[in-house]
This record gives sequence, C-alpha cells and structure tokens, in this order.
Amino acid sequence: MRKNIILRFLLCSTIAISAMFGTSSCEKFLDVESNHIVNEENKWKDINDIRGSLLGVYGLLRTALAENNAHWLYGELRNGDFTALNRRDLQDIVDGRLNSSAKLIQEGSDWRRFYAVINAANLFIERSYEVLEHDKQYTAALHEIDVAQMRVVKGFVYYLLARTWGDVPIWDKSYEGAFPKIKASSVDQVLTYAENEINAVKDKLPFFYGSFNDPVLPADLYLGSTSVKWSGVLFNRLSAYTILAHINALSGNYLEASVFADYVIANATRGGIAATDIADITNTTNVGFFFGNRIKHIIGFPFPNSSNEGGTDGHIESLTLAKPLVSKPNPDIYVKVERIVDIFNEAGDQRFRIDSTGTVQTSYFADFGGIRPIFKKIHIIRNGESGADGSLPFFTSTLVFSRFEEINLLRAEANAVLGRTELATAILNQSRKNRGLVEIGPNVDLIDAVFQERRKELMGEGWRWFDVVRYNKIKKNDPAFQKLIAQKGIYWPISQNALANNKELQQNTYWK
Repeated sequence: MRKNIILRFLLCSTIAISAMFGTSSCEKFLDVESNHIVNEENKWKDINDIRGSLLGVYGLLRTALAENNAHWLYGELRNGDFTALNRRDLQDIVDGRLNSSAKLIQEGSDWRRFYAVINAANLFIERSYEVLEHDKQYTAALHEIDVAQMRVVKGFVYYLLARTWGDVPIWDKSYEGAFPKIKASSVDQVLTYAENEINAVKDKLPFFYGSFNDPVLPADLYLGSTSVKWSGVLFNRLSAYTILAHINALSGNYLEASVFADYVIANATRGGIAATDIADITNTTNVGFFFGNRIKHIIGFPFPNSSNEGGTDGHIESLTLAKPLVSKPNPDIYVKVERIVDIFNEAGDQRFRIDSTGTVQTSYFADFGGIRPIFKKIHIIRNGESGADGSLPFFTSTLVFSRFEEINLLRAEANAVLGRTELATAILNQSRKNRGLVEIGPNVDLIDAVFQERRKELMGEGWRWFDVVRYNKIKKNDPAFQKLIAQKGIYWPISQNALANNKELQQNTYWK
C-alpha cells in the first residue's frame, strides 16, 4: 500500500478500494451494485452513496483481518498449538521472533490497513449527514443507526490495534494524503477511547437489519435488502455488547466484562444467536456454520463464492489443509499428535477422542494416523458442494470473530475471576455438556478449566495467543511471561514503514 493510500481510498468507490488492496470487491460480498468512481465533491448526494461508503468500510475491515492471513498470524500462531512445516516465517511467529526480517512478518507488523478502516469510518461520520439534505429516502433515524455502526467499527478496530500493538495513535477525524504525525496513546487510553465510542451508541443499534420484528428498526428492508443478507455481516447490538465485553476483559475489568457478556446471552434469542453443535461447526457444505453469513455469527466476515469472493489467502484452510483434502502436498501448519492427545484428553469429547478400543473419533482432524494430522475443523471449498474435491483449493469460509460459545466462555471466565464460582461452573459445565463431556469436579482449578475449554472449542479461530495473555495476567504464576508482559513483549513491533512515516512514534522498547 502506498504512502497516499488514505487519499486514494477516500476518492474511490468501493470497487476501487478493493482493487487498490489487491482483494476482491468489498461490495460484491454483499451482492450490492457498485458505485461509479466519483470524487468527494460529487459524493454524499443520495442513499446509494451511503450504501457504497458504509459497505466499503466493512470491506476494508474484512481486508485488514484477512490480508496475509493476519487474523490467524496474530491470534493463532504465537505460543499456540500449531507447528510450522517448512515455513521459517511462520515458525518465527510461533516462537515469538517478531523482529525477523521475513516479508510476512514485516507486512504483518504494518498497521496501515487498520487505520484505513478508521479513516473511512471517520469520513462517513463527518460527511454522511449531507445526504439528509439531498435524498428524502435517507431519514434521520437511518442516519443515526449508520453513524452508530461506524462508531462501533472504530471501537472494534481500536480494540484490535490495542491487543496487537499496545500503544497506538488515536484518530478522531479523517485525514487526506499522508498519515498524520500523531503520538501513540497508551494501551489503556486506546481501550478507553474504544469503549467510549461503542458505549455512546450501542443501544441505538438494532438486533436485526431489515426485519419488521426489530424494536429499533422495524422495517422489512435496510439499504434495499432483508435481514437474510445482513445477518452476520453488519454490526448489530449484540455485536457491540460482545466487543465491549472483550475490551473490558483485555483491560482486566471483569465486572464490566461480565455485565456485557450477560447481556449478549440474555438477549441471544432476540438476536437469533444460539449454541451450535459440532456437526454444524465442522460441516464442509453450504449449510455449514462457516459457510456464508449466518444469523449465529455475532461478528463475522463472509467470503461467498457466489460473488467470487473466496481465494487462497484470508482463510485458515490455506495454512492447514493438505492431501488428501486438497492437492497441496503438505500443510503449512499442523498440530502434533502428542499435543492433540494432551489437549483433548477426556472421554466422550465430540471434537477428538480415542475410544476404549483405541479408535480415534474426531471431527477436527483428518489423517490422524498419517505422518501428521490435518486440521480440518474449518474446511469450506468453493461453494461448499457436498464432497467437493480439493483439486482447486479456492476457499470461501467465513472469518468468524465471535459466536455463542465464544462469548459464553468469556462470560464464564469473567465470573470465575470475580469469584462467582457457582455461576462460572454452571456456564462451563453447560458448554462441556454440549461437547459430550462430564461436569468438572470440585477440586478442579476453575480458571484453568475455562481456558482449557476455550482452547478446545476455539482452536483455529484466532483466539489462542490472546487467551494465553489474559490467562497469564490472571494467574501471574509464570515469571518469564510476567516479564514479557511488563516489557510489552506481548505486542507486535511497529513496522519500519509506520516509524518512517510518523516521527512521533517510537518502537516498542522490547523490540528495539
């Protein structure tokens, strides 16, 4: 991405934005007609400009998470359960050598694509009101909801920045041309800003977009489509509360984290989310959990094949799958046999178990008896055809940030930390029961048990490293990790590009 990327994306339609980032169209994935390229002077005239700009921000966010498989590089590899095979750059991340000169790590250290999202959201907030004067279809009520979405997107991106880099600059307005010379704010200030942005608007958001049954936005269409198109795509009220729960958990404010997580679970049926069984989660067809946009995706980013939105990058399958599932001879990353057996060490586990006859029963792994197991929990090829072969490894799985099981286990974590042992145990035991496991015993360390269940349930979904960080902040029983936290070694280094373009920044001391 070039130095003047901000100016370029401000002056282009969603299609032009996508081309600039080298990815497929942001609007295509929602089957919305693209806008023609216009400059800012001729923009913000009608509801089509609103639609294009709003969806463009979501498209940029999807790109930021998916490009170079960033979501998994940040969350799944470092100190995680996967081992790299014949990929030194990936193994460097696994081992925490983030000052490596590997191109992948250098690109992963660059936060520009996240600030592109923030800048586009700021621009929408500043300019979208102009459409109210030109297009009567666009009402003040719609405008309020759209601005609320953009503020939640901003808050979410700052949360992502804070958990990945720690101290980062805060942009509260849009900029043209080169990146502004702004000093980094502390991680606590960044998380406070993110929380304030979302808190201010969370209850202005609907549970559904394009549904007469929604109490906030009772209409059969939103931006020309029903809730079938928007569910699991646009940030709704439950998305906002979920992000707030995670912001507070990252801050160590578990009382607030429990309040927000409780709200999500208490209102789950109002938002259409519910527990998902393992058969659905591991389903490889077009009715499976990870195919397309689903109402159960509290926060998700789909790549539907119907709009040619898939690819080989931006999907964990590009790292984990290999023969016999796809034509690729070996996976880039895999989980060693001994680690799988150590993690999934209870009888009855629907995800992986070895029964009394010594037979492996698993929906998470393939070729377990081979040289190395293939992680296949998430495995969507093309249009999710039943029995699709991997001769053309074109992946279309949805990047799911949060689902019922994830936020409910965060709720268990929060209550365990707060000493609400009975409630935390009940939440955890229900999650375990849904996966074929018995209740935990009275002498089990509850914190350990919650994080172990997250490790099993969310494997491959980008949570492992961030869970390890929170776990160590809670337990404080690993001196080496406590030193890593104190020295801010838990964060990625700032890229040389960002340092060169903003002299107000200083490299994280751990990585100097």
